[in-house]
Amino acid sequence: MNRALLLIFISLMPLAVPAVVAQELGPAAFGSSEKTDGAMIGIFYDLKQTQKRENLPNDYLRTLGEFLDSGWDENVLSRFFRGTKPVYATEVLIPTMKAAAAPQAFHLENVVRPSSWFVIYKGQVSPPEDGTYRFVGVADDVLAVGVNGRTVLVSHFSGMTDHSHWVEPSPKERIPCWAGVMKRGDWFECKKDQIIDLDILVGEFPGNLFGAWLLIEKKGETYPVVKDSGGKPILPLFQVKARPDNDKKKDVPFSINDKPWTCHR
Repeated sequence: MNRALLLIFISLMPLAVPAVVAQELGPAAFGSSEKTDGAMIGIFYDLKQTQKRENLPNDYLRTLGEFLDSGWDENVLSRFFRGTKPVYATEVLIPTMKAAAAPQAFHLENVVRPSSWFVIYKGQVSPPEDGTYRFVGVADDVLAVGVNGRTVLVSHFSGMTDHSHWVEPSPKERIPCWAGVMKRGDWFECKKDQIIDLDILVGEFPGNLFGAWLLIEKKGETYPVVKDSGGKPILPLFQVKARPDNDKKKDVPFSINDKPWTCHR
């Protein structure tokens, strides 16, 4: 290939795809199929078909907005296909990989194409200490978090918007990353051992690549910053069990908190 053709080829390559795609980390990143105490449960929805495997018209982002505005009422999703085998996860840290890994994680690779799906993680959780907290994160393509049925964060890939009424409270505090920006959510107060109902939704629309990263920030806490970032903080990964990060590619900057939250069920 001559130099001119090479330059044209490079210019047409997608700039947002990180090198980690070549490192297939597989469906295990979504959670374990074995029930684990102290883990959130993850449920898979396919918005392209009914439980009887009949095709449905697909308005992915409108359905997402309707679900969030309903107070996370899963009756809104009752017309869609729902997987029967859950996964169990202690974090939402899914490095960039092929979107097909999601149906594989739920043993649905033979019945679900890797587009227009949701995974909803649920748990009753409590913080390690009193404080005012907010979730921070992003996904390729969609990420949303609900606390006691109230949406506190919506952060999608590269400016993608849904039809929910959630309003970003601090747009000037976004944290740049390869997937666009990590948004900061609404602050909420929570005392040590006070249980809240937590819902985390991640999903993929076109079915190419997928990744999701959810962090947690405590008001008044001091965090290290990313070098040469203008003061952007390195926030701790939201976890309900502490675990090392040496097997996870850091598509976004994060740290491991030695004081994880607790998932009661």
